[in-house]
Amino acid sequence: MILATLRQLARDSMGVYLQAAASETAIQRMQEAARKDLGEPVPEEYSEFLRFSNGAQINGAYCESAEHLVPDNLDVLRPEIILLGNEGNVAEFVFDRRDRKFHTIHMGFPDERYASFETFAEMLTAVLHEQQTL
Repeated sequence: MILATLRQLARDSMGVYLQAAASETAIQRMQEAARKDLGEPVPEEYSEFLRFSNGAQINGAYCESAEHLVPDNLDVLRPEIILLGNEGNVAEFVFDRRDRKFHTIHMGFPDERYASFETFAEMLTAVLHEQQTL
């Protein structure tokens, strides 16, 4: 449901910019690299998002592409999280391995959470609201 809304917002030029879907090969490579370098695969919900759009910009918020997700996580390795995107120099969108939930955190501080979500779709919906596109 949220992906259909995202697609419509992108069509209406509402500050939402989508990419072409990631190929299965790119997603498979990302997952292999994540298992090897991050210790576990990226959550399947995020892989589903990448099959829809290989990264995205929602006003000032960005979601990682399949090709950049693992390298960007390795830039500042924090074993407790998998970085999925960011909101400039303010917040990061992460999957926390400890509680298996998605969170918006204070940039660089995994335990300083602005919001927590059971699913990636819930987090994406919150980002759309926060970025004033919904």
